[in-house]
Amino acid sequence: MPDFRFPTPMRRQLRGVMHENFTRILPGLLTALVALALAFALHAGVPALPAMTLAVVLGLLAANLPFTAVWAAGRARPGLDFAGKHLMRGGIVLLGLKVGITDVLGLGWGSLLLITAVVLASFAGTYGISRLFRLPREASLLIATGFSICGASAIGAMAAVRRIRHADTVLPVALVTLCGTLAIGALPLLVHPLNLSAEVFGAWTGASVHDVGQVVATAQTAGPAALGLAVVVKLTRVILLAPMAAAAGLQLSLIHI
Repeated sequence: MPDFRFPTPMRRQLRGVMHENFTRILPGLLTALVALALAFALHAGVPALPAMTLAVVLGLLAANLPFTAVWAAGRARPGLDFAGKHLMRGGIVLLGLKVGITDVLGLGWGSLLLITAVVLASFAGTYGISRLFRLPREASLLIATGFSICGASAIGAMAAVRRIRHADTVLPVALVTLCGTLAIGALPLLVHPLNLSAEVFGAWTGASVHDVGQVVATAQTAGPAALGLAVVVKLTRVILLAPMAAAAGLQLSLIHI
C-alpha cells in the first residue's frame, strides 16, 4: 500500500507554519473573547441592553479610543480580522441552519413577490443615484448589488461574475459597510417613535439592512420574534443574488459576442 503521509521535513514545516499563524492571530482572538465576555456580563446586569449590540459598541470603542486603538490596529489586528471574517460567518451559517425552505415559503407568495420588488427597486434606485453622482458603471453596479442584496458578499460575487478588478470593489465595500454599521445603531431608535411591533421591525430590518451579520445585530435589539423574521426575509433577499448575478453574467457575455 502506498504511503501518502508527508515527508518528515514537510510535516515539520507545516507544523511550524501553523504554529506561526496561530501565534499571530492569538492576541486578536483573546481580545475578541474578552470583549464578548464583557458584553454578556453587561447584558446579564442590564438585560434591556442586547449582548450583540454591546459587543458592537465595545468594538467601535476599542477601534477609536486612543489607548486601545493602537492595540486593535497593531498586534490584535490579524486575530480580529480572522474572527470577523471566519468566526462571525460561521455563526451566521449556524443561524442559517435553523431556517428551512418552509420558513421562506411560509412568508407567502405575496410577501415573496414584495421582497423581490423591494430588491429590484432598491437595485435600480441605488444604481441610478450612483450614476447621478457620476460614478463609473461598474462601481455603480457593485454598490447597487451590495445595497439591495447582501453587502460585501454580494459585491464579491458580482465582481467575480463581471470580472471587475479587486481595487474597484474597495469603494462599494466601504459604503455598504459604513451604511450597514450605521443602521445597527439608527434603526432601533425608530421602533418607539414609529410604534413598530417586533415582527414589523424584523421584516423592515431584513428587507433593508445590507449584510447578514448587520441584520442579526440590528434585529436582535427587538427580541427573538424580530430576529427570526429578519433572518428569513434577509435570506430570501440573498437567494435573489443567484439570478441577478446570472443575469449580469449573461449581459456581459452578450456584450462580448
